Amino acid sequence: MRYREIPGTGIRVSEVGFGAEPFAIGWWGDDGDDEAVRLLHAALDRGVTLFDAADRDGDGRVQHVLGRAFAGRRDRVVLATRVGYAWQDAEPRTPRRPMPQDFRPDAIRSAVRASAERLGGVIDICELHHPPRRALADEALAEVTDALVAEGTVRAFGAAIPAGARPGDGRRLIRQKRFPVLDVELGVLGHDPGAEIAGLAHAAGSCVIARGAHCRGLLEGKYSRETTFPPGDPRADITREWLEEGLRRVDTLDFLHAEGRPWSLGQAAILWVLSRPGVASVITPIHSEEQLGEFTRSIDLPPLSGEDLARVEALMESGFQPDSQAAPDAEEAAGDAEAGAARDVPQPGTEPDGDAEADGQACDATAEQPVAAGASSAA
Repeated sequence: MRYREIPGTGIRVSEVGFGAEPFAIGWWGDDGDDEAVRLLHAALDRGVTLFDAADRDGDGRVQHVLGRAFAGRRDRVVLATRVGYAWQDAEPRTPRRPMPQDFRPDAIRSAVRASAERLGGVIDICELHHPPRRALADEALAEVTDALVAEGTVRAFGAAIPAGARPGDGRRLIRQKRFPVLDVELGVLGHDPGAEIAGLAHAAGSCVIARGAHCRGLLEGKYSRETTFPPGDPRADITREWLEEGLRRVDTLDFLHAEGRPWSLGQAAILWVLSRPGVASVITPIHSEEQLGEFTRSIDLPPLSGEDLARVEALMESGFQPDSQAAPDAEEAAGDAEAGAARDVPQPGTEPDGDAEADGQACDATAEQPVAAGASSAA
């Protein structure tokens, strides 16, 4: 595993982070929590240090699982969470009745302290979950977050930006200089404006944690045009049009995992995100040992070449037309990609607003010197 630093915090995170929201779905039946703990321990053994769950995942259940799994091991892990949704008082959620938010200072203070109790100690990274502009302008809320850091409940605050946000939303957060890390959607299929926000954060000396690398599972290479999802599955809202357009785009990326290439499609998707400036870690929901092994092994593989990056950029610019050609100077085109240039490319869809996606959403050996996001150190 390799590690990157959240600038200005002293917090180092593994390049692959563990999204624990699948534990809220109940895929393991009555023994779900025991299986979840076993998988979390396996991730720790593979060098994963960053584990993530929102307070609303499973109505706090997932935070309890993380707290149980890492009791006595907190010095080896970085626990990240998100607060801001009033899930405890929410009526049953439907597309027309989104979960309400509550960013009143007292509500955030209570939510953070309750999260810390469920997690069993200090919160390493606490993100405001899709904060509205009025919350970001609330000086009383800023005083509360500062106080929570001062009292040792939280090490660092960040902000999670919803899918479909505009670059200006990220730029506004970066200008405030309140958050050393932002949480964005970013994937090779075109999660704009994640790449642009990552580049802006990098230039300002902060960073992003990226989620959505596998675009609701499309880039794991296991869907077909006949794929369906049962009721209750978090992917059940995927439309036939979304799936077909997504698979069309995926087909144009076959060169990344063709015979003789070292990566699976899912591994290449992770490595593409990690190639973007300003990315500290890629958080991907993990629900099996097979997934865990595949995703963590991506760090041991060669990075995508300049030619591969240039070809991907050409596809993104063209809307993923199969006959797209990379720029004549592949290295120059790859350099543009590395500079964080974002493309306004239509995408087959975005991650849903919830946290129980199937994505498509501490280590004994540590490096001697931490490195900033965008560079990495092996351990």
